[in-house]
Parts: sequence; C-alpha cells; structure tokens
Amino acid sequence: MKINFRRGVVGLTMLSLFGASLALTAPAQAQTLGKIYGVAFIDSNANGKRDPGESTTLGRFKVTGGGAFWRCGHTGRDNTYGIMVRPGTYFVMPIAGPGQHTSTPVIRVQVPSPGSAVQADLPLVPQPLAVAENCGEYAPKRTARVPWGIPETAVAKGFTTLVRAIDAAGLFDTLSGPGPFTVFAPNDLAFAQFTEEELNTILADRDLLRSVLTYHVVPGRLKASDVAGASQLTTVNGKTLTVQVKDGEVFVGDARVIATDIEAANGVVHVIDTVLVP
Repeated sequence: MKINFRRGVVGLTMLSLFGASLALTAPAQAQTLGKIYGVAFIDSNANGKRDPGESTTLGRFKVTGGGAFWRCGHTGRDNTYGIMVRPGTYFVMPIAGPGQHTSTPVIRVQVPSPGSAVQADLPLVPQPLAVAENCGEYAPKRTARVPWGIPETAVAKGFTTLVRAIDAAGLFDTLSGPGPFTVFAPNDLAFAQFTEEELNTILADRDLLRSVLTYHVVPGRLKASDVAGASQLTTVNGKTLTVQVKDGEVFVGDARVIATDIEAANGVVHVIDTVLVP
C-alpha cells in the first residue's frame, strides 16, 4: 500500500487527531468526562505491583495525554481526588517524595467512556538516597534506580503523535524492553505532513503501523557520530536506511536529523523532521 503525504508543513491542528487533551471540570462538561484517580502504596518489594499487605500512603501523580497537556493530582484514601478527563488513553506518572523513588515510572491507563472512574496504582519505594520530585510543567526527573526507557522518554519529550502511534501499534512494551535500540523519532510537525485521511489509514491498520514504526528503529545504541559515519543502517523492520551527510547535516532516508543523542535507559533517540515510509 502506498501512502502519499504532503511535504509542506501544515498547521499544528493535526495534534488534535491524537491528543486527548486534559479536560476542564466545568459543570456543563461533566456528562462527557471520566476520572483518573491515583492510589499510592508502599511497594515494599519494588516489583511495581500492589501485593497483599502493602499499605496505601499519601502521594502525588501527573497525568498527560502524551504531549504538552499536563495535570497534577493528589491521592487520598478514596477516589475523591480524581482528575477529570475526556475518554481516551493517558499516561500517569507517580511523583516520588523525599526519600522515595517510583518502581514504575509511567502507567498507561484507558478511560473507556464518560462517567468511568479508572484507578492507577502508584508504587512508591522508600530510598534514603532518592531525590524529591516535583509537579512542574514537564515530566518529573527520575530518581535513582529507575531510568526511563524509550516510551517514557518519548512521553517526557512531548512526542504526542509518536507516543499515540507506539501505543496503537502495540509496541509500548517492546520498546520498554532491554534493547538497546536506536530510534529515529519523528516530531509532531513530521506527522503533520500527512493528510488527515492518510494518517487515519495508517493508525487503523496495525500491521502497516508496525511496519512504519519499526522502520524507525535500529538495533544497538548508535550515537550521532556512529550514525554520521555509516552509509546505511539495517532497521528492525528488516529494510535498510541510507545515511548521507549534506552540507554538514545528516539525513537518514528522506529525513533530516534535527536533534541527537537523547539518552534512554535502553537506547538513544535522534529526532527527525519526516516520517520514514518503507
């Protein structure tokens, strides 16, 4: 199947195709909203799961649709303190306090319908050497022992459309694996070069979407100098990408590399300005 797309950069309105932005809690919207509430607990064995006997505690968490939309919340002893959102997929980040770290840095939740109340268990582990986190605009800094993988890095850096595509393709867990991976990550303007019809076609076809996304992933941890020194790279898709240096800029396939060496626990991310289509 051939996918054509415009090379001219179109408006940022394409972000609305994927970004289920966090909703305001105005009474007039109440019937269209669901709720995410966090239950913080002491993860005594640091396995990221709430086991019998592990007690609840007070805590904080952040919710994002994968991009620039953030909302911070506090846990309570019940679900009173939930964050109201429209139905959709969200990413919840536990916020560790002084002397704690989180054993699960990002929790993916689905709010299926208006009126749904979804619980996110927030695992907190006592750690005297850990650094307190914050609830600022961007993703919280990781504390000791819990580095971010590729998906968490994409969430933190605001790759809204890429995160949605990874989730729709079922590659979230794969790209959280040991790797290592080198990912050429299209930014949101790169995805905005597709028409709405083209983009919806790709997202609706999981096999096609997986083929496109794995064409952006190369096994191993390749720094910018490694990429620039190669003539071609073999992708997880099985096909190769041609590497060229033109006027001091590096191109992989038809895409220009515009930012490099974003470190993740299981690999490295380089940002590109065009979606690569195998």
